[in-house]
Amino acid sequence: MPQELDWNLIAAAMFGLAMFYFLVRVFYRPLKFLLRLLLSTVLGGVIIYLYNFAGALWGLAVGLNVISAFIVGVMGLPGLGALIGLKYLLR
Repeated sequence: MPQELDWNLIAAAMFGLAMFYFLVRVFYRPLKFLLRLLLSTVLGGVIIYLYNFAGALWGLAVGLNVISAFIVGVMGLPGLGALIGLKYLLR
């Protein structure tokens, strides 16, 4: 004897898939933006680390923290130049 279809289960599965699709559509852009900022911050930290590694020969260094890594990650080399300038201007 074949099993009967449970229409409540089918309706719940379809509703769940529709909600999953809706949530992915709503949160895709913000998550993409946040992941891009996180990647930029990590790359900014790597740039500051490399600058500090090379600058150790001449006694040059910039503090490596989340804010400075974010600035360098978003602005690039001009951000690193701004941090270096601020460090020596405010010394």
